[in-house]
Amino acid sequence: MSVAFAGPLLAWAGATDGGGFHLVGDSSCGKTTALRVAASVWGGRDFLQRWRATDNALEGLAAAHSDLVLCLDELAQLDPKVAGESAYMLSNSAGKVRATRTGAARPRLTWRLLFLSAGEVGLAEHMSEAGRRTRAGQELRMVDLPADAGGGAGVFDHVPTAFETAGGMAQHLTRASERTFGTAGRAWLLHLVDRAASGDLAGSVRERVEAAACELVPEAASGQVQRVGRRFALVAAAGEMATEAGLTGWPAGTAAAAARRCFNAWIEARPAGIGVAEDTAILRQVRTWLMVNAEGRLKNWDRADDDHARDVGLRAGWRRAVRGEAGQLETSGWEYFISPDVFRTEICRGYGERAALRLLAARGHLHRESAGQYTCRARPPGAHGVQVYRIKPSILTDADDD
Repeated sequence: MSVAFAGPLLAWAGATDGGGFHLVGDSSCGKTTALRVAASVWGGRDFLQRWRATDNALEGLAAAHSDLVLCLDELAQLDPKVAGESAYMLSNSAGKVRATRTGAARPRLTWRLLFLSAGEVGLAEHMSEAGRRTRAGQELRMVDLPADAGGGAGVFDHVPTAFETAGGMAQHLTRASERTFGTAGRAWLLHLVDRAASGDLAGSVRERVEAAACELVPEAASGQVQRVGRRFALVAAAGEMATEAGLTGWPAGTAAAAARRCFNAWIEARPAGIGVAEDTAILRQVRTWLMVNAEGRLKNWDRADDDHARDVGLRAGWRRAVRGEAGQLETSGWEYFISPDVFRTEICRGYGERAALRLLAARGHLHRESAGQYTCRARPPGAHGVQVYRIKPSILTDADDD
């Protein structure tokens, strides 16, 4: 409901882009009920939409819900091939640029909104069904939130004594949202108009959002987390303002506490934590490649002249057991001598080569002979003076992705 109240505040908060929240959970855990309740702030049962739509239809829905909230149920009904682009489109406030029959650009639809979504799978899992990989920007624009509140009652953290089960409570909320709707939204708009007329709305909204963001977002958080944190802060501020306007009946601080709990749940479920998502993805991709391909693609440096050594097909480089101070072989790990071409085309595919190398160097996983270059000259048996990327064994034990 706080997200529904936050829609009209986007302009006053100075936000150029919106964004979405996606509830992920098993069937019948209350996700659709949550969307119905949020939709009831502005409209009846027809206000709740479905993801089953074309790109053009989604653009029309977004424009029709500008400065409101767009509630979209059942992400699985959206073609996974276009799921990522749809998340971008809804958050970036503009549709595609299209041409007329004469080749001139048509006026394109624009909007400004927050959207709520629900589904049994998250955005990344849904896109993977079509062989697509999510980008950090997509996951930031449409953040996955666990629908299970952890209280054994699905989306509800508790069930009041007036209801015997979570299902009974969900049915009550569904009936109530179909019977009574739109009243809170109209009262909210009248309240905002009065505040705007007095001239203190924009400043007040921005101060509240800044204060909420300072409480929500850790100081060490990356810019990505700060960006999402401001969206949660806007939701918290909207819920508290609606409470002060007498529209919710909640005790003061309830909306802020709910936003904080959801924001923390998002951070806990996020692989990168409060760090940069791309960094975590790169480290995982490099680690995975080495764990899967080290024995089959990297020739054993110490057994290069051994006729009984395992043959290596499609060689990508060499691996050598770490040597101790006295020259004894240690079995605690391997260092990897990777061909730059293989590193660029396979290991860091999908990411910038220089960005991946900078990250490995910054995390202490890359051996460098000089500050100005990432390659090293190696002399493995059977080869003389080859240029390689020399990756340390610490890459496999670095679990601190945040």
